[in-house]
Amino acid sequence: MITTLADQYLAQNAGRRYPLADDAGYDGIKDDTAILDFRCTVRGIPAGTAPRAWITAVADATVNHKAHTRITVTVDRPGTPDVLAFDIPNNIAENENAPYTASAADSGTGAEGTLTVSASAILLARGVKSVPLAWTTVVCDSLKVNSIQSVQAEADAHDADYDPPDRSATERLSGKIALAEGRNTEPYLDGNRLRLDVFKGGGLGERCQSAVTGDQTCGKVLFTINGERPGSSGEIRIVGDSGVTVTPDPENHAVEIRMDDTAAGRAAIGCAPACSEG
Repeated sequence: MITTLADQYLAQNAGRRYPLADDAGYDGIKDDTAILDFRCTVRGIPAGTAPRAWITAVADATVNHKAHTRITVTVDRPGTPDVLAFDIPNNIAENENAPYTASAADSGTGAEGTLTVSASAILLARGVKSVPLAWTTVVCDSLKVNSIQSVQAEADAHDADYDPPDRSATERLSGKIALAEGRNTEPYLDGNRLRLDVFKGGGLGERCQSAVTGDQTCGKVLFTINGERPGSSGEIRIVGDSGVTVTPDPENHAVEIRMDDTAAGRAAIGCAPACSEG
C-alpha cells in the first residue's frame, strides 16, 4: 500500500509564489519559476514605515552590444521611490551556471538589490507591470544620520607615530575588539549583524566643547564651577556650610542655594564693593 505524504504540504503551499506576493496578480508573469529570489536594501526610511517592492516593467535592452531582458523593480516609499533596473542576458539559457543573479542600484537614493531568475525570465511578456513582491524582500538599513556635528581629519584615525604613505591601503584590526557607545553613536547587534545608529545626542551625547578653542555648541552647558570640573561620574557635588543650604532639584536640572541671615550678612559685606561698581 502506498501512502501519500505530500498532499497536505502541497495544499498549504499552493498559493505561495515567493518572492512574488501570495496574492500577486499575473499581469504577464504567469511562470512562477521565472523570478526565483529578490532582495533589496533601502535607506532613509522613517520609523514605522514598511515600503513594498513591485515589478513595474519588463523590456528589451542592449548592454555592451548584447541583448538583455530588463526587469524594473520599484520600491514604494515616502518621497522619491527607489528604482532598480536588473539586466538579464538573453543567453543565460546557454549558461551552465543558471539560475542567474543580477545586481542593481539607485544612485539617487542609495538603494541596492539583487534579483535571481531562471532562464524562463527572458520569455516574460514585455510591457508595464504592477506585480507586488513579498513584504519581506525589502530591508530598511538601520544606519541613520540626523546630524553631523564634526568630522575628524583622516590622520586622526591613525596613531600619532604612524603615517602610512598610502592612506587608501586597507587596514585590518585583529585581536579582541570592544565596541562601545561614543559621541552621537550607538552600536548594537541585530542577529548576526553589527548595526550603528548615528544621530545627534546619541550614545554618550553630543560633543559640546571644542578641544581647540573651548567654544561650546550645545547652548548653556555648565562645564566648570570656579574652575572645578566634575568627577568621573560626570557629577559636581555642592555642599553648603556656615549658614548656606544647598537643595538639589533634579527634575528641573537645578539647585537651590539659601543663606541664613548671618551668611547673607557676610556675603553682603564682601559683595558691597563689587556690587557698587556694577
